This record gives sequence, C-alpha cells and structure tokens, in this order.
Amino acid sequence: MRFRVDPLPRPGTYREVAVVVDVIRATTTAGVYLKEGAKALVLAPSLEAARLLRAPGEVLAGEVGGLRPPGFDLGNSPREAKGVAGRVVVMATTNGTKAAHAARGAAHLLLGSLQNATATARLAAALGEEVALVCAGKEGQAALDDLYAAGVIARGLLAQGFAPQGDMAHLALFLAENPPREVLLASEAARALKEVGLLADVEVSAQVDVHEVVPRFRGFRGEGMVFGRG
Repeated sequence: MRFRVDPLPRPGTYREVAVVVDVIRATTTAGVYLKEGAKALVLAPSLEAARLLRAPGEVLAGEVGGLRPPGFDLGNSPREAKGVAGRVVVMATTNGTKAAHAARGAAHLLLGSLQNATATARLAAALGEEVALVCAGKEGQAALDDLYAAGVIARGLLAQGFAPQGDMAHLALFLAENPPREVLLASEAARALKEVGLLADVEVSAQVDVHEVVPRFRGFRGEGMVFGRG
C-alpha cells in the first residue's frame, strides 16, 4: 500500500483513489457545505458551466479572483457556507473544482482538507491500496498550502500502513511537521485573500480535524461532478 503527492494535477494518471486538495479554499468549503446539510455538491468546470448547471432552487457558489462572481449566491468562503441544508450547491472556483475534473479518471475521488484530514485518510485507505493526493495549486503553480495539507492527510495514511512514494510525498510529510496556521499564512493564497479582505478564511481553513465529513464523487450531472457525503 502506498501513496504519492502530486504538486499539480496530472490528468489521465488517476486509477484507484485520488484525493483532491485545495485547502484555501475550495475543498475546505466543499466539506463545510456537506457538514451543514447540503443534499449534494455539483462541481462545475467553469463559472459559465455552473450558471448553466444550476436548477431552480439550487445554490450557486464560486469565486473569481477570490471574490463571489456577479449573480452568484455565495462565494468560496467556509465562513459563509450556511443556509444550504437540504439544497444542492453548484460550485465553480479558479483552482479546486478544476482540479477535481482533472482527477476524474480515478475509481474513487475524494475532496480533502485540514478540517477533515484524518477522516479523509481513513476513507481513502479503506477504498484502495494506491492513493494519489492531488494538490490543486494556484493558477498552474505548486502551492505551499496544498502541499502542507496533503502532508497532514499523508500522516493519516502512514498510520494506516501506507508508504510514501517519491520525493513530493516526503516533502509534504516534512512540511506537515510545522504548525498549520503558520504555514498557511505564509502561502501565496493567503496573501491574495488578505488583499481582498478575506484573511479570516485562512484561519478557518487552518483548523485540523474539526469534522469527519468527506465529499465523495458519486457521478455526473451533465458537465458537473456530483459529490455527496463519503
């Protein structure tokens, strides 16, 4: 049993279990939506696709440049992921939802964050013997915050008897020895959120193991990838 860490998605390479990580903020927010009682998440490949996918009564959520796009009900903030109980949330973000689409060939696809790190590791280990931790990155570049969160999830895989494969896995584990808040605040993603007045989202995203809800891929709805509670 082994795991690898991809600093950026590698489309077409995922076969068994893939865990997508966009800790600031998409996969963190996705987990909160389901924890708050959302019926399902539909991850769209683009903002325009999200607009087309939303059915009457559904919640449209997403971001561009860190902010809620015009006409959307919610942004991409885990602090604002409220009022969704019993409803479907259609979501599109700059990096995280695109990363989920890039990993769509996996037999089992999960969304991991620091908030659900241990539960994500436990579920991933139960689903297969080859796990890929897929970092979303930031606009095509590797991201410190995602590598760190992948390392925290990786520690859970180590506890389940999995072995790291490759230098990126060891690097992520090394990063995970540091305090989450310090690492996340040092990231480019945190600096970008500070510029738009959303630094408090980083504090929430840095919380470790505050719930056990893991978004799990269930199938497609048009171009959208549907996720429910794992």
